[in-house]
Amino acid sequence: MSKIVARIQAHPSREHLLPALQEALAPLPTEVSTHASDPPNPWLGYRKCLTDIPECSHLLIVQDDVCLSRNFPPAVTHIAEANPDLPVGLFLARLPNRVGNAALQAAKRRAHYLDIRLRINEFCPVVAVLWPVQKAKEFLTWTEANPSRLGHPAPRSDDGVLGRWVALTKQTVRFTIPSLVQHPDEVESVIGRKALWGADRGRVALFFSDEDDPLEIDWS
Repeated sequence: MSKIVARIQAHPSREHLLPALQEALAPLPTEVSTHASDPPNPWLGYRKCLTDIPECSHLLIVQDDVCLSRNFPPAVTHIAEANPDLPVGLFLARLPNRVGNAALQAAKRRAHYLDIRLRINEFCPVVAVLWPVQKAKEFLTWTEANPSRLGHPAPRSDDGVLGRWVALTKQTVRFTIPSLVQHPDEVESVIGRKALWGADRGRVALFFSDEDDPLEIDWS
């Protein structure tokens, strides 16, 4: 039986977003991991989420400025049961272009998962990732052992660092189609990028399970 612990990657300026997200995540055990730095460094915030993982089978890391599909907790539990070994992205936008195009083709085939491997110059979205704990530990250990492979200067992009790990160690990441998490892009980003309220298709879900019920999808 999978046990999921959720961690919210949070910024102090967004405390007002937390109650609604915590309510949507219930009854999953949920922790808030808050980080702020100058200059802003999302990677350090994500790295903090990966440390001192409690006893569980999967760690769900979600950004604080997201919306969840209906029936999210039971649906993500089914996804964890079906994916004990692969990181599963619960959010996918149009970018990277090659991945977005592959997702469009997978949707046409009525597939509910897309497995990807990345090229060195591609990032991996970290808006919402369901991590098997062993993979989360592998990722963190690799970043600590290979700082020179993360790029120069020292990286601040969390999805950039994940993309490098996926590409350089030839990992597979699986994405759900549709996404169970939406990034409405209504809040200014941690690095100061202005919100475009959904105008930037690179920052909102390509497919989002909004009115549909993800519990009606066979995630096995």
